[in-house]
Amino acid sequence: MITVYKKNNIPKDKKIIKLNDVYFNTKTSDLLDSRAEDIISVIDKTKIINKYTIASQFDGTNLNIDKLSTGCKTALNILYNPEVIFDIAECGDNALDVIYSFDVGSVYCDYPMISINMAGVRTYEEDDFRVIKDYDDLKEWWMNEN
Repeated sequence: MITVYKKNNIPKDKKIIKLNDVYFNTKTSDLLDSRAEDIISVIDKTKIINKYTIASQFDGTNLNIDKLSTGCKTALNILYNPEVIFDIAECGDNALDVIYSFDVGSVYCDYPMISINMAGVRTYEEDDFRVIKDYDDLKEWWMNEN
C-alpha cells in the first residue's frame, strides 16, 4: 500500500518531487517496461507502442511518450521510483484510483487528494506509520495539521 505524507511532516532524508512532468521526462521514461501498459491504458485511455511512443486515443496517431497526462506521469513516477515522494496535486480521479491501488510508493499533497476507492494506506506522522483503511478517517488525518 502507498505511504501518504502531509505538510510539515516529511522526513529530512526524503526527496519530494513537485514537478512530475519534468521528473518523468528526464528519469522515469527510461525505466518503462510492461508494467506501464495497463496504467497508461487505464488513466489516459491510450496504448503504448514502444518505450517512447504512444498512440493517440483520438485518432491513433503516434505521439511522443511525453504527451501523457500529468496524472499518468505521476502514477508511473510513483510506481518506478518508490523511494521518492511525489506530489499528487495535479492528479485527476482516474490517476488517483490507480495510485491508491499500488502496493508501493509514496505521495504528498498540501491538501487531501484521496481516491474514493481506496482500500488502505500507510500514513506517516512524527516518525511513526499507521494504516488507515477508511476514506473519512484519512481525510480527517490529512486535515489535522500538527
